[in-house]
Amino acid sequence: MSPPPIDAAALESRVRRRLAEAGFAVERHDADGDGGLRVWHEPGRGVVVSWEPDAAPGEEHAARYRLIRGAVRLALRTILAEAGYHVREDGGRMIVTPRDQP
Repeated sequence: MSPPPIDAAALESRVRRRLAEAGFAVERHDADGDGGLRVWHEPGRGVVVSWEPDAAPGEEHAARYRLIRGAVRLALRTILAEAGYHVREDGGRMIVTPRDQP
C-alpha cells in the first residue's frame, strides 16, 4: 500500500510554523533580499528550505561563514527531524518530506 499523497500547502505551512516556533524568521521564496531563511514547495520534491546570509562574506570571512552556515543547517535539520520530517540535502538546500516518504 502506498502512502497517501502529500498535501503540499499543509506541509509547507507546518514546516514554516515549526521553524517560526523555533525562532527563525521565515521568508517567502520570492521575497526581496539576498539572504535569510526561505521555505517553498517544489512539486515532485517536497518542501525546500534554504538559508543564506544577508550579504556574501568577503574572502577574509569565508571560513567563518562555512562554520556559521553549517551550524544553521544543523539546527534546521535537527528541528525538522525532531518534528517528525525526513530531511535530505540536495544542492545546498534541504528537501523536507513526511517521514513515511523519501
